[in-house]
Amino acid sequence: SRTISIGTVDSAIRDTFNGLARSLNSMLMGFSRVETFATMFIAKIDLRAGTAVYCSAGHPPTMIARVPHEGRNIAAEVEMLSVQSGVVGAFENMVYETGSFTFEKGDIMFMYTDGAIEARNAQGNFFGEQRLRDLLLTQSLQGIEGLCDNVLLSLDEFTGSVLDDDIAMVALRFDTYSVLPAQLGRRP
Repeated sequence: SRTISIGTVDSAIRDTFNGLARSLNSMLMGFSRVETFATMFIAKIDLRAGTAVYCSAGHPPTMIARVPHEGRNIAAEVEMLSVQSGVVGAFENMVYETGSFTFEKGDIMFMYTDGAIEARNAQGNFFGEQRLRDLLLTQSLQGIEGLCDNVLLSLDEFTGSVLDDDIAMVALRFDTYSVLPAQLGRRP
């Protein structure tokens, strides 16, 4: 396991993420169709250090909900991971950037596809990043159980259950690192 100093991304990790994104980009470019592209979010998460390095290629900004709990007296907040790169498969010489973030026990990482923020109501208004961020802020105070279901219910209410695009969501709560008995004696 490597120690990552936030603000300085280990060059081997950065090169791995860039290489992965470039390889996928080259593969998709080989299809030579304009509509063949993908978005992705990849991350290396170090549970022991409470750090992560990521590459977001055309994917909407991942959100980190920081919530108060016993032993952590903070106001709830949602951070949007701001380091973004373009999609894979659209441009030959795309440069892919890496970012990093810290987390503590109980923080929630929320990933979603653009269908969530581009959902429209009957008046043509977008659900939008700010509405999703506000929703995540209030819903994350209830914990991770049912978080994605509650976001989907809010999207259904907003759109009248008429969604024009696919929507995928993943919520991941950071807990403490522990070693299972079967892992004792092995390097994680």
